[in-house]
Amino acid sequence: MQFKYTLIALAGVLASFTTQTFAAEVLTAPRVFHTVIQQSPYLVERTTTVTWTQSTTITETAAPTPIPDTVGTA
Repeated sequence: MQFKYTLIALAGVLASFTTQTFAAEVLTAPRVFHTVIQQSPYLVERTTTVTWTQSTTITETAAPTPIPDTVGTA
């Protein structure tokens, strides 16, 4: 009888772990570019913000597509 209650409790614990979902974390980072302009001080820094979402699962990235060689073609 005690085995039956233990088995039911274990099934409940396992079910709670499998149904739990995790929120994906949103990350941001500044990206700084050194830029030359035509007015003084001539060299300035421009920034953009990069935002991405961290996935809860591991995904494969696609292989980069090679750029065809167009030098010397007519």
